[in-house]
Amino acid sequence: MPTYLFTQTYVVLVMKSLPFALILVAGLANAQALNFKVVGDKLTYRNVATVESNTEFETFTGRTSNVSGNLVFNPKAKTGSGKIVVDLKSIDTGIAARNDHMNSEGWLNTAKYPTATFQTTSVKFVKDDSYRATGKFTLHGVTKTITVPVTVKYRAESAATKQAGFAGHVLQTVARFDIKLSDYGIKIPSMAAGKVANTVQLVVSSYATTK
Repeated sequence: MPTYLFTQTYVVLVMKSLPFALILVAGLANAQALNFKVVGDKLTYRNVATVESNTEFETFTGRTSNVSGNLVFNPKAKTGSGKIVVDLKSIDTGIAARNDHMNSEGWLNTAKYPTATFQTTSVKFVKDDSYRATGKFTLHGVTKTITVPVTVKYRAESAATKQAGFAGHVLQTVARFDIKLSDYGIKIPSMAAGKVANTVQLVVSSYATTK
């Protein structure tokens, strides 16, 4: 076969094989992507979401374990995505009257806006277990795009994870960030001035499994 014909035939064969090769590579890249669901039922207590207010006259922390959501994580490529939901009505600040005020229409209005959610749009690996997640945070009916630092720890299914009560692979995520209540249409009444901070710190720690 003449050289130029051999070359043309080789090029055609390579070009025809490229789509298959690309599909194969993409398949291998996605093969390690795992779907996780935040644990519930008897393991719900292992999830913790807190909100901390610190002012010159009063400091308090509200806490709940009612966290839910679905996550996708590729431990090999160190990429992921997901959605986390926190039940606001269940947050306990340690004082029943304060809980009632926080849930009322003039504050969080949890009857109308019962949850806070964070839906990722991109997740970037930083180093070790550190990531930066950008996404849409929704609170009090207002949605804003924010970027938060997240610690992500992946543990493959093992005797240790089973002994700890988990089924399947385990993914622990911890996000810690500040928000301004006024950015989400939440106004602090004059009666609470100096007792509730406009800028509060949120910490959401959750465990998710593949089974």
